[in-house]
Amino acid sequence: MPSDDDGDKRRKRHKKKKMGLTVERYGGRLLYMWFGMRFLTLMRLFWRGRFSFTLNCIPDTLALFLFVPWNTPLTWISEALYKKKAESLPLDKPPVFVVGHWRSGTTLMHDLFSEDPNLAFPTTYECFVPHHFLLTEGTLDHLAKGLLPKRRPQDDVPVGFDRPQEEEFAMLMLGQGSPLVTMAWPRLGPADTDFIDFEGVPEAEVRRWADAYMWFYRRLMLRHGKTLVMKTPPNTARIKLLTKLFPDARWVHISRSPLKVFPSTVKLWRALYSAQGLHNPPHCDAWLDDYVLDLMERVTTVYERDKHLIPSENLYEIRYEDLVKNPIDSMRAIYEKLRIEGFDEAEGPMRAFLAERSDHKVSSYKMPKDLTQKIAERLKPFIDAHGYREAVDAALAEPDLQSESSSDPKVPEETLS
Repeated sequence: MPSDDDGDKRRKRHKKKKMGLTVERYGGRLLYMWFGMRFLTLMRLFWRGRFSFTLNCIPDTLALFLFVPWNTPLTWISEALYKKKAESLPLDKPPVFVVGHWRSGTTLMHDLFSEDPNLAFPTTYECFVPHHFLLTEGTLDHLAKGLLPKRRPQDDVPVGFDRPQEEEFAMLMLGQGSPLVTMAWPRLGPADTDFIDFEGVPEAEVRRWADAYMWFYRRLMLRHGKTLVMKTPPNTARIKLLTKLFPDARWVHISRSPLKVFPSTVKLWRALYSAQGLHNPPHCDAWLDDYVLDLMERVTTVYERDKHLIPSENLYEIRYEDLVKNPIDSMRAIYEKLRIEGFDEAEGPMRAFLAERSDHKVSSYKMPKDLTQKIAERLKPFIDAHGYREAVDAALAEPDLQSESSSDPKVPEETLS
């Protein structure tokens, strides 16, 4: 597991004095995302943690009530204006799903797709305020943009309400099951893990989740009117459901060496549990490593089991390592295989995007040998299926080393997810 000193100094653990109390934010400060919930959904979230706030989180928690009470009346107005249009909208443009485990390169892929003027994507505002973005996007997001940091705390990726975002956050704001709810009460351990693939979730809850997803998707289509590129890592294990909802969808699966993904994912959750937790510090070290490895094994296993449900002509698999060697040629091949039109218009903006990100620094880690061995054993099928056996064997042959920093001049790790 990465230590608190790994990576860029800007992402070290921060302690900020607030009202005489210490607030610990691993990686820095980030606005609470819970402001996008409706009042009763937020109360259910509080009850779920038995209101176990720590005093240092009370000011930020109280600040939620400046926003949350407005979400319900704004939803009523938005639905009065747009519900009929959204529900009658023909869904004749199948989405593109970008999937892969967290920190495998899904954000990089999503960002590249977002440069295509012929495609659309859910924005951060739409995912954090799903109930009424049709009414308020373009107004409230501009008024509130000063509340966002310039970069994400875990990896320095630029932040903005107009940036591409994972629709999993919208499902969370809509009160649906998601493993992301662990961020609220990390001291209580992992929550809603079964919603990663719906194994063990009652069928009625799965139907409610699917209905909420389609509710949000229809309003995205009404807002954008273009083919949507949807990116959420848990969707990697939701092929069985999503292929029923979208039988003609195109899929891009991106993989990356698990020896890179594991420590980066641990760092991701440390940062988000610290930034979003309603009690602080999160005290998650006792279970975090096992949780990350369990989810890696579960997500990759279910993906390999269910990917046959996607027609072969609608699935493109790529390794992150191959994508960054030649991102433009890789994207061209994806467009050709999946029959996505307009690459010539997208190529220039994609090149400009890559040029802007070329000078970012990245972090790299050398894990303890016993942890490397554990990952190699648990993820053996994935390692063999995606061509990582040589890299894993080489890592096992190396002596134990401390974390070190390096830079990649082509495509930065900060664009990963």
